[in-house]
Amino acid sequence: MAAKSEELNYTVIAAFNDQKTDTVIKPGELYSADQKRANKLKAEGVIAEDDEGQALPKQTKAAASDKTKADDDTAGGASDADDTAKS
Repeated sequence: MAAKSEELNYTVIAAFNDQKTDTVIKPGELYSADQKRANKLKAEGVIAEDDEGQALPKQTKAAASDKTKADDDTAGGASDADDTAKS
């Protein structure tokens, strides 16, 4: 069961000024909010009433370095590959 303070991402349907960051959040952007804040934004018509929110994975440093390593391993193909044209 998710904790009440867990933040989820919600799709914005109407522009609004975020109180925390004092920036304008535009329609189509994802906005992170806890359940209490999300309910308030739903009531104000900023996010859709039926938007349940989505927990998007947060990328960690380990995940970023694993991705980079995997990309490096496959980027140029096998180092012992024979690039000679076959006739």
